[in-house]
Amino acid sequence: MRFLRQIFVLVGLVSLPMLLTPRASGQSADLPDDAPIANIGAGSTIAVNVDFLLPANLTNIYVQNGAVTTWETVDKKAPSCRLSTVESPVVRKLAPGRKLVITGTLQNNGSVFFYGDVLQFEEDATISQMQCSPGHKGPMSIGELKQVFGGMFSLIQAMPVVGE
Repeated sequence: MRFLRQIFVLVGLVSLPMLLTPRASGQSADLPDDAPIANIGAGSTIAVNVDFLLPANLTNIYVQNGAVTTWETVDKKAPSCRLSTVESPVVRKLAPGRKLVITGTLQNNGSVFFYGDVLQFEEDATISQMQCSPGHKGPMSIGELKQVFGGMFSLIQAMPVVGE
């Protein structure tokens, strides 16, 4: 009897890694740079790497090539993102180390509509979402998002989700 119990334990230990291996359709923590940002999984984060000031009474902040810009000066043919902030009469700051948790993504369905690819964030008192444009027809890629971020932000992708 004891011998059979040891065999069952051994078979269980051998099969456990196979049961825990993510399926191909699961979210990867290492999506390639050419993958659309709509593939970024919920639970991924955008980490703030530098002091980032949120001006008073301003609800849209544009970022391109690792720098803050304005709608008037943003190069419409290059990747850029617009942070939608909660309006406030005071200047606020996103400090290095802060993480904005992604709860979902929306894709622009290939149109040229600016700021159609959206990263939605966990309920936050300062930033509600980040809308991004690749500057060309089609979805924005993770590589283009990294280009927009420069050294200001980092994308930290969530670990694989098993069984989706």
